[in-house]
Amino acid sequence: MVIDSIKRAYDLRQTLKKDDKILVVDFSGTLQGKDTSKVIELMPNINTNEFIFRTKINTKPIDPIAAEIYRKEYFDVSQNREKDIEEIIKKDEFDFPLWFKHEKNFNMRQVLDYNSPFIIQVAGCNFHDGSSTGGCWYCFVDDKSNNGIIEGGKTFLSVKDTIESMLYARKKINEQYKKYNKDVNIKVIRTSGGEPTIVLDWILDLWNNISRQNLDFVGQIDTNLSTGAIIDDFEKKGIFEKNILEKLAEHPVKILAAIKGVDWKNLQNNVQSSATIEEQKYSLIKIIKAGLDAYIPAYNPNPNTLENYLAEMDKIIENFSLRVHIGPLKVYGPTIQRITLEARNKGINPEDLIEKYKSEWNSNYKKSCEVIDSYLRKNYNIGYKETTRSDVKLKVRS
Repeated sequence: MVIDSIKRAYDLRQTLKKDDKILVVDFSGTLQGKDTSKVIELMPNINTNEFIFRTKINTKPIDPIAAEIYRKEYFDVSQNREKDIEEIIKKDEFDFPLWFKHEKNFNMRQVLDYNSPFIIQVAGCNFHDGSSTGGCWYCFVDDKSNNGIIEGGKTFLSVKDTIESMLYARKKINEQYKKYNKDVNIKVIRTSGGEPTIVLDWILDLWNNISRQNLDFVGQIDTNLSTGAIIDDFEKKGIFEKNILEKLAEHPVKILAAIKGVDWKNLQNNVQSSATIEEQKYSLIKIIKAGLDAYIPAYNPNPNTLENYLAEMDKIIENFSLRVHIGPLKVYGPTIQRITLEARNKGINPEDLIEKYKSEWNSNYKKSCEVIDSYLRKNYNIGYKETTRSDVKLKVRS
């Protein structure tokens, strides 16, 4: 089923925001919770004891616990040169820690503080139709967690509880790393989803409170780049403050601006939605013009149209292609469940369909990395992942 992503966003607004709280996922018992708590356990809202916060170890080789669990060769940042630390992070699968390289108080030898974001997950996505097989095929979020329905497995969260729980989690996580003789004080709050931009007013309130308390947090906000026009409309209607993105840009937050397709068919096949390339483009331009720093992961791009897409976007946004990161797709529990149900609906062998998707995604990833590497060498005289993305500045061309 192809869902109208704009209409769906308006519908979700009715359930995702209630007074001064937002609807978030309780990870207890979810497949996603099991997948993402192997290194650091799920963390509670300390005032309700609901397990609504998780972490993600972005660069595993530099983390002593993750390296041990995932059997990676451990790279001790305290025993290596800053240049070498930067190199191993930017070559790794996720180079998010370096995104904060130019933020106040960033220290390369304390990069573990930025490697494990404290994640809140807004409980509804406008690419998701509410069914058991809705949304992006490769999404690693349980379908129930993305359906936007007020029900068990979800709860409402306040700004106050978020900040207090983050401070509590910081102490607990620090104790865990002290066993490895590491002093880790997590700093990153990541608002994920679902689609967080539907509740930007709550997010701005969160960061206003963090600033008033003079806390040393930095932030990441996820978006599927489908809500630029909705933000415009919400500002006109007074649902959001005027210039809400510009006000958010006054805080140390970054935007994870996900490219879900590089041509219309690629996009709509990936997300099962009526989302368009033009909406994606408009939303990204709006974010950059507001002064927000955008990190650009691209998921399952069509390698046959990727080069043309990069060339077109580079004409619109200066250095766009230097910021793009091709995201590898792994088949986690929720992904397997979604594809299995789809296979049963079609009366085919689930294992065959899982293998079909896995093979396609792996092939597209490998080919796309080759395409972007060739494109960057030809146009910028530099290879893919040879830049530190935080050193690259984005600017919308006039």
